[in-house]
Amino acid sequence: MVVATSDSSVEWSAGSTSPVVPPPYRSVVIFVAAIRAGDAAALRALFLFYAPLLRDQARKMSVPEDERSELVTTLLDDFVLRLYDTDHVPRELARYLVTALRNRARNRHRNDTRHRATSERAYASVGSGGERIVAECHSEYGLRSARPPSDDESASVSAALATLATTSALALRDDEVALMVGLSRHVPLRELAAQAGITYGNARVRVHRLRERFRKLAVAHVDTLGGDDRKEMERFFRRAGICLTSTNAREGSNDAD
Repeated sequence: MVVATSDSSVEWSAGSTSPVVPPPYRSVVIFVAAIRAGDAAALRALFLFYAPLLRDQARKMSVPEDERSELVTTLLDDFVLRLYDTDHVPRELARYLVTALRNRARNRHRNDTRHRATSERAYASVGSGGERIVAECHSEYGLRSARPPSDDESASVSAALATLATTSALALRDDEVALMVGLSRHVPLRELAAQAGITYGNARVRVHRLRERFRKLAVAHVDTLGGDDRKEMERFFRRAGICLTSTNAREGSNDAD
C-alpha cells in the first residue's frame, strides 16, 4: 500500500514491523505527542500524509465520490479530538486509521440501509390500485410539545434560562461567547474558524472543549435549583440532547452504594 503526500510517496505493507509516520517524526509516539501539544506542523502533516491513503481506501469501499473527502476529514478531526481525551497511542497509525475508516463506512452503509427500510415501512398501500400513503402517527411528546405552554411554566423556565445565560456569559471569554452565538445561529464552523483566524481543526477542538465547559456550568446551575424549576430545566436539557449528571445526583448514588 502507498501513502502519498504532496511531494513524495511512502511504501506501507500490512506486514510491516515499523509504523509509518510523516517525516521528520521518527515514531508514532513522537508524532502523537506533537499533535497533543498542538503543533501546527504535526496537524498539517497528519492530513497531508494520511488523507490520500484514506480517500483511496474509501474509493475501494465504494463510498460515493462526493462523500469521500468529508468522510476522511471528519475521521481525522475526530482522531485528533480522541487524542486529547485519551492517552492511548496506536502502534501502527496507518492500519488504525484504515480500520477506523472501514468501520465508519460500514456504519454509514448500515444507517442508510436502515433509514431506507424505515422510510419504506412508513408507507401503507390503500385500495386495489396499490396507492401508497404515509402512515400517520404522533407521539405523546409531539402532541405535548405542540401545545402552547402555560404562562407559569414559561415564566419559570425563562427565568432559569436567563440566569444560566447571564452566569455563562460572565464565566466565558469573549471569543468563546462569540463562538457559542455563531453555533446557535447555525453559522458553518469553517466560517467561524476563518473569522477567528484559526484552522478548522482548532475550531473543532475549541467547540469540543466549550461544550464540555458549558455542560459543567449547566450542571452547577441546575444544582442551585429546586422543585419544579429543577425538573423543568432537566427536561429542557434532555430535549436539547445534553445529558446533565448533577453533583447532587452523583452524591446520592454514592450514598446509596
